[in-house]
Amino acid sequence: MEFDRHDGPGHVHKYDIKLKTKPKDGVILQLHHTVRNPNGENRRIRFSTGAFDDSQEKLACSDTVGNLFILDFTELKFWKFPHIGPCTALHFIPNRTDELVVTNTKKCDISLLSVETGKISLTLTGHTAPVKHISFSNNKLNNLLTASPVEAILWELTHYTKYFTLNTYLGAQIQQILFTPVSDYLVACFQNDTVQIWKHENMRSVKQIIPTDLKNMRNIAFTMDGRAMAMAGISRTLILFSMDTWKALKSIDLTKYGISGAQHIAFIPQVFDGGANKILGILGSDCALRLLDLESLTILQTVSPLSSGIRKFVVSRTGKYFLCILKLGEVNIYNSSYVMDQPQQPQASPNTESLLQSKPMYKEQAKLTMRAEVEHKMRVCMDSVRLRRILMQYGEYPDKFRSVIWRSLLETPMNKVAYSALIEKGNHPSYKDIEKQFTIHSSITLKNLKRLLSCLAHWCPLFGVMKCLPGFVFPFVKVLQKDPLLLFECVATILLNHCQLWFEYAPFPPLSILAMIENVLGEHDPQLLKHYCDVGINSQVYALKILETAFSEVLTCTEWLILWDHILSNEPSFILMAVVSYNIVQKNAIKKLKTQQQLENFFHMQNPIDKKTFLKKAYMLLNDTPDDIHPRRFFNSFVPLDKGVCYQQFTGYPKATICLKLAKKERDKIKKPENLTLKDLTTRTQEKEIKNRFVSTSESKITRSDDDDDTEELFTSSKYVGKHAKKKQSCLNMGDKKLFKERHATYLVPKIDLKNKLKSTAKDKGVCKFATKGKGKRTGDELEKVVEMLLKSGSESDT
Repeated sequence: MEFDRHDGPGHVHKYDIKLKTKPKDGVILQLHHTVRNPNGENRRIRFSTGAFDDSQEKLACSDTVGNLFILDFTELKFWKFPHIGPCTALHFIPNRTDELVVTNTKKCDISLLSVETGKISLTLTGHTAPVKHISFSNNKLNNLLTASPVEAILWELTHYTKYFTLNTYLGAQIQQILFTPVSDYLVACFQNDTVQIWKHENMRSVKQIIPTDLKNMRNIAFTMDGRAMAMAGISRTLILFSMDTWKALKSIDLTKYGISGAQHIAFIPQVFDGGANKILGILGSDCALRLLDLESLTILQTVSPLSSGIRKFVVSRTGKYFLCILKLGEVNIYNSSYVMDQPQQPQASPNTESLLQSKPMYKEQAKLTMRAEVEHKMRVCMDSVRLRRILMQYGEYPDKFRSVIWRSLLETPMNKVAYSALIEKGNHPSYKDIEKQFTIHSSITLKNLKRLLSCLAHWCPLFGVMKCLPGFVFPFVKVLQKDPLLLFECVATILLNHCQLWFEYAPFPPLSILAMIENVLGEHDPQLLKHYCDVGINSQVYALKILETAFSEVLTCTEWLILWDHILSNEPSFILMAVVSYNIVQKNAIKKLKTQQQLENFFHMQNPIDKKTFLKKAYMLLNDTPDDIHPRRFFNSFVPLDKGVCYQQFTGYPKATICLKLAKKERDKIKKPENLTLKDLTTRTQEKEIKNRFVSTSESKITRSDDDDDTEELFTSSKYVGKHAKKKQSCLNMGDKKLFKERHATYLVPKIDLKNKLKSTAKDKGVCKFATKGKGKRTGDELEKVVEMLLKSGSESDT
């Protein structure tokens, strides 16, 4: 990297970086800072220290001049902050977004700096010597520990005040001091080969360790679970110490591996070690980094760059990356998995080398042997408790092993015979033409989707009529389509366990599930629920749409995979808590939407979300929801698919409703369309048009006549509903009468007005005895005369 451009604080230019996809030596990126002197000569500036931020996948490196470089491995960008000053230690602040602790050599102060803008938000003073060590506590006290060789200070992070100060004396200066990863201990390594352990809460001394076999101690390191500590120095011995029993576990002679002394040690976490790290990185006196397996006591790999020796190395918290600062000032950034995958090259004899060259099949056999060993280790580690511990530590499962881990979590039986029986039935009629319903560009994905849906429909008739099923299973097809058997059994197990009570009212919405979600939302965020009620939407919009697509419409691919890592690792009710969590986390954006259409669109698109906050909220809801409304009350425990020649039946749906719907589909399928010619269709259309015109003409024309037929037509029209009309409609059934009244409700009102008008008019004309039913019987002729008089008087008044 070579540039000198910077436009002041707050304005940062970012530059692209390119990582090596398949490095031969494990180096994915190499940093060197070269500047040009006024005389035109190039000058190399050496890097001094670095630190990783695992949550954002960032790296901070500083050089000896005072420049600070930030590298973002997610966006593949880097930028520079000049004039920060020579840094002696760097550390990203955990659980905060893009903040870095920087210690300055000249002023001996501690600064909190934004890695996006370069602005310093806070400066802590109090040290009398340059700070060499920075550590953050993991317990509820939330302290920051900074230490120089002569003193250590505990800072309280709420108000950034001094909490405790540790002073040393000459001959017992601090070599290293840090918090243990899990427990509440603070451990310091002193120059007089003494290790002191304090209780963090009250700073009471708990243990003092003085190893007799270890001299010139330089460094200590802890496993991720905090149960073991490694101690090493400029001597031939390395000691493993148990923090549970306060006893030495193992003493290792480093001279057996060609290591005369250790300048620096650090554990390198692996994916399946569950925090009990087994690989220790040792930087020897020969400036070469060796990776030692503490179980087999073998060197797995030796990292020794050809250009220069290694002066210092730093490992990320998850063990995904580590960097080596070379003596010439360059920085090599390694991907741990790439380094581990490289076979260790032993010193072979000439005969062995010629044999390997003549028989290249040995190389393939070595790869197969290594793969078998990896699979064996995975089977040993594949219990749900250990996998869940890994998930809580790293936040997700590795992409490389995700399908294997899901298979272990769901306990899929891999019934090849039972699956073959479903495949032999062919494509199900319900999904024969599914390509007409969905636009899928990949023919392979379409074929796998059709095969999965057909197998599910053959397994249970319910899945042949559920319209939401293709949208639910499609993301699983994209992830697991390379193994169709695993894909089917994973989806079937999810439908059997994590989709309990979804189909109890099929094909109608799952009212019980939606009620559970609404109760949990009302318990934890009643204001958001009130907003939904004010807008006029229900749980079918803010919950059912998410469930029907398995979160695939609202999350990105990476976020979806991480979420389902957690869903499959927890109890079946976790998926409902995830729905509520998504609504609560997106509350600020949701409350700005005021119409139903806007909210419906919101739950059909991807919206930016902090996945850590989203998952943390889901776990909080899972643990803090009261038992009386918790969904786990209504769910059964996890049940895997049966192992054998057939799968168990899926029974969580109303069979009578589904059978009726299937029978209706069969009837519609059996009905064959009439074979009509063009002449027949034209004739039928003309007859229909003539009939419609005749009906409309007869309804619009209402004439007055002296004949009985004309009078009857008047009273049976939809404009006047009288006694004769009721008699004529008596042949209708009750359903038709109800339908008639609903459609002509506005025309039933004039009947009362007509009777009153008849009564008043007849009274004025001297025919009051015919106006009411209670005074004598009216014949048809008398009633006709009264109506004629009414119409005549009405026409005269209108005139």
